[in-house]
Amino acid sequence: MSVAVQSGDGLVRQMTFVLEAQELDSRVDERLRKLSGKSRIRGFRPGKAPLAVVRQHYGSEIRQEVLRDLIERRYWDSVAAQSLRPASAPAFNVPPAAPGQPVTVTAVFEVMPEFRVKGHEGIPLRRPRVEMTQQDEEGVITRLRRQRAHWHPVEREARIGDRVRIDYEAELSDGSAFPGSTGRGVFVELGAGREVPGFEEALRGIRKDEERRFSLSFPADYGQEKLAGREVRFTVKAGEVGELHLPEVDEVFCQSFGTAGVEEWEREVRESMKHELDEAIRQRLHQAIDEHLVTENPIELPRALVEQEIRDIHRSTLRQLGLEVTEEIPDSLRTRYESAARRRVTLSLVYRELIRELALAPEPTRVEALLDTLARENGQTGKLPGDFRTRPEIRADVERLALEEQLVDWLIDRAKIEEVPETFTQVMGLESPDPAAPSSESSA
Repeated sequence: MSVAVQSGDGLVRQMTFVLEAQELDSRVDERLRKLSGKSRIRGFRPGKAPLAVVRQHYGSEIRQEVLRDLIERRYWDSVAAQSLRPASAPAFNVPPAAPGQPVTVTAVFEVMPEFRVKGHEGIPLRRPRVEMTQQDEEGVITRLRRQRAHWHPVEREARIGDRVRIDYEAELSDGSAFPGSTGRGVFVELGAGREVPGFEEALRGIRKDEERRFSLSFPADYGQEKLAGREVRFTVKAGEVGELHLPEVDEVFCQSFGTAGVEEWEREVRESMKHELDEAIRQRLHQAIDEHLVTENPIELPRALVEQEIRDIHRSTLRQLGLEVTEEIPDSLRTRYESAARRRVTLSLVYRELIRELALAPEPTRVEALLDTLARENGQTGKLPGDFRTRPEIRADVERLALEEQLVDWLIDRAKIEEVPETFTQVMGLESPDPAAPSSESSA
């Protein structure tokens, strides 16, 4: 089997091979003979049409099917024989060839880069050293109380910490509308920072049934390209101003979290805080490792993998914004996605290579623990059905995650770690309790 492989730009490879006429024609004849025994052709009884007639009716179609099968088989056999690692699907070029003539096939594809991972031992890491305080616990309890809070209508003007129910209409500076330019019964929490910069501040001091008009400039990097960097005019009417009232930490409140009472609930809060702190510190170290590996390994990347990652980021971004998912990516967004996509592909290749070099295999106990976590996150209780744990696509994803965790543990164990003092709120990325929030004496 004669196969020629040439290198193109970067990781591009061009493979050329020949399908001999005898092999192609014999396979076509074989399929036609099988087909003739069950073919239905007008003028002949079922399965009784002569081979020549069957060839006349189906020969061209059968030849294309056989050609596709042979090309795929020869391509993958050649990839294995040449020890190639394709990173993209091949683009085949197959010039027309008459029966009895050989077919020359050209396949163009990208391969995975060949490299050894650098800088993976002795990574310098700064690990937070945290002492949790009573104030930290009180802050977390306040946030949990907010999950069970009530909003009471008030007749006064809206303050920071209040929630305002509004109807609104918006338009661009040229008077045109846009998707999402109207809303009815929308709740806006002042000071939460969830809206377009300036929107919450513009509602400060508003009263029930009051109408306001104001203009805002949307950020240049806003997710909707039509609004990015544009001025938008708003007309807003307040339907209600609500004041936040926090519940007391009593037996009824604690039982709503599935605990027996206050003492057990507070103990679970402290245990949960410790667990989440450990996870946050580990995530911090993981991120630092990723940054170090990306910096130390500026490898050449297959364009096909980067392009796929760009598309994945684009789809995910649109879903998060609640927008219709489209495959078309504007140039401005593509430019924004490029850096993140290249980083993700780099890390994927580096992690894969390190796992291969270290000969890591998924630890069964870790895989089972991850499957249990997956079950809890999907609202399932007790033992999972056997098919869930053995479904190939789910198990493959979980095993990849387990291998990544094992690799991170390996890297942390060999890192040069400097412990630095930090607070619980700093590590968890939490804000200090809102001074404007109601006091613990506020009634539910």
